[in-house]
Amino acid sequence: MKQPWLSLFLTPALACALLPAKLNASGCGVIQPDSSDAVAAAPGNHKVILENEHVRVMEARVPLHSDEPAHTHFWPSVLFEDKAGPHDPPFQNVNIRWSEAGPRKKVVNRDNAGHNLLIEIKAVDCQPSTNLTLPPTDAVAIHDPNMTVALENAYVRVLNVRIPPGEKEPWHTHTWPAVVVYFRLPPSQRLSPDGKATPRDELKEMQVTYDPSSQPLHSVENLGKVMYQAYRIELKPTTNVAVR
Repeated sequence: MKQPWLSLFLTPALACALLPAKLNASGCGVIQPDSSDAVAAAPGNHKVILENEHVRVMEARVPLHSDEPAHTHFWPSVLFEDKAGPHDPPFQNVNIRWSEAGPRKKVVNRDNAGHNLLIEIKAVDCQPSTNLTLPPTDAVAIHDPNMTVALENAYVRVLNVRIPPGEKEPWHTHTWPAVVVYFRLPPSQRLSPDGKATPRDELKEMQVTYDPSSQPLHSVENLGKVMYQAYRIELKPTTNVAVR
């Protein structure tokens, strides 16, 4: 797997080169999993929780002292690695990194439990767009210290969004479609410029959703007593030209 710093310098040519030879399809958006795919070859360890033409989101588990069959990840992914302690809520502490596509060896009698969330990106055989002008209202362009980039490369930008108890976000927009991950949330409300407030109840378990388009000007207010935290895995635009 690629080192985290390398993702900052990922180019289209390098993205293609890093795919295993059997996964380098001659076309754009044409990679198709076969029977060695993680879900087919290791169904006891991989659960699909969201899928569309752009992404596949899987929860992957390897219990302590268990085996994991050999399998293949046909698309690279943004990987959330659960680093929470054995008595803490899942994903209370996470490590976020880019995980390359390719085969995985069989693991026998694993000596530590593994729990990951993978957001697989399907368009990696398409050339990324180079026209990435951001509006001044974009969540990163406003330079709010509570909206930070956790990972970025040619295909994705991962935002870590935090709102302290009792506070509101500054007004902002989101430029690209995104997978949105919440591991838990305090009660909150989404505010729009017309004065409308849309409440949201406390969330006590993981929720993964997909925003298919950009998001208009808005703010979120944390009505709870703990930190509001969300992750947006934003999908940068690609062209219809195959990576060579």
